[in-house]
Amino acid sequence: MKTIKISLAVMAAFLLSLGLSATVSAFHGGGVAHCDGCHTMHNSENGESIIEGGVVGVTGDALTIGADPGSTCLSCHADHNGSRGSYHVLSDDGYYQTPGGDFYWLTKTFSYPVRSSTRTRHGYNFGHTIIAQDFGFVNPDPDLAQAPGGTFPSALLTCSSCHDPHGVKANRTGPIAGSGSYGDAPPPGADLGNYRLLGDVGYRPASGIVTFTNPAPIATTTRIAPNPESDDNHTDYGWGMSEWCSNCHTAFLAPGGAGQHKHPAGNTSGLGAAGIFNNYNSYVATGDFSGNAATSYLSLVPFERQVKDPTLLSSTSTQGPDGGSNVMCLSCHRAHISAFPNSGRWDFETELLVESHPMDTDTGAIAGDQLASYYGRDIAVAFNPEQRSLCNKCHLKD
Repeated sequence: MKTIKISLAVMAAFLLSLGLSATVSAFHGGGVAHCDGCHTMHNSENGESIIEGGVVGVTGDALTIGADPGSTCLSCHADHNGSRGSYHVLSDDGYYQTPGGDFYWLTKTFSYPVRSSTRTRHGYNFGHTIIAQDFGFVNPDPDLAQAPGGTFPSALLTCSSCHDPHGVKANRTGPIAGSGSYGDAPPPGADLGNYRLLGDVGYRPASGIVTFTNPAPIATTTRIAPNPESDDNHTDYGWGMSEWCSNCHTAFLAPGGAGQHKHPAGNTSGLGAAGIFNNYNSYVATGDFSGNAATSYLSLVPFERQVKDPTLLSSTSTQGPDGGSNVMCLSCHRAHISAFPNSGRWDFETELLVESHPMDTDTGAIAGDQLASYYGRDIAVAFNPEQRSLCNKCHLKD
């Protein structure tokens, strides 16, 4: 892994991103940051390459400080020499138990006995296989040449496939004055950026292949990312998440057709049908239906509240859904990656969740992987030893 020599400007951005200034925006600030935080005209500072071991004058794509867009993003958003950061998405031990997930799981392979054979799970099956050469992520998913339900090539998948590093917002009103991730109201005459700098209508993460047609979703998260995410410290989703995912996973929301998405998801998948929201609110665990709406929120099974005003959302709310709420892609999957196949929030391939993998005893696992996979929850304690799939949070089949 190449070590980036962080300049004073980038270090300042780092400090500001931790909230150490009340008057100056964080590095991204909801829109485009200062250019030399990500780009370099000559790849040098004081006559030396800014990349340790690099060659002056040799830069990445579009004069980026990393070899490619993903490497450039991770030069700030990954751990360096044991550092930890609230805005990081890559650790060496599963430390970041944030809503999107830790790309640590992409580096893992787990093997374990199943009856008379051995089963192996590979990290490239656990979620989005980002390309970031400087951090060792150079191989796309060998099982998927393109996005499931879409055409986006896995060989081009990287951080900027979903996040627009320049923070362009369609139909904005005035300049971008701050982040749109935290439920703030925009100041007069200005606007806030998209939630987590997600690409907006017209964004083209891979020129000529995909152009986004659905807007960035409405959501609110904590100003300093929860670690771990919990039932009272989480992202509160408002509107449009599944539709935004379908910019690349088009067929998953398309009606009918062989092999297309069948489970309702999106702005029209109301939980009012058949009283599903009542199921969610009553469900506590397998065999325990004593819950109530005021405290029923489960961060392992989030939902959308069908709210377009982010100031009406709360990242500390434990309130469950009502008849107008809806299921979304992230009700079952994490946006980045998880410890389980298909970026599942829980292990879809086991009957009892206490039998989920990884276990610390699996080949390829390290101590703590099992607990980190469920964001610090011991399933037998948080639920019970007989806990079944969390599909039951809505469907009550256990």
